[in-house]
Amino acid sequence: MTNTYRIEPADNHFIVIDPWGERLVEDYSTEEAAKQDIERYRKEDTMWETARLLMDVALKTFMEIRQVDRETASYWIRSAAEEQGA
Repeated sequence: MTNTYRIEPADNHFIVIDPWGERLVEDYSTEEAAKQDIERYRKEDTMWETARLLMDVALKTFMEIRQVDRETASYWIRSAAEEQGA
């Protein structure tokens, strides 16, 4: 995934297009406001990617330790995460 967001003028406001070509819901009165939200979106994208990588490592490790398939490992890891309030 690329973190390429773009800003486009629209009438008297600005819109943001995400990396998948979808228009984000919010309209921005200034280009600066749109840029600030893009920075927030990029940080969220990075956090999601980090969480995804950590889940992958956790799944592979659980699979190896317990000699189970990915679906079973996912079930147990998600169950434990829910119990922790995640």
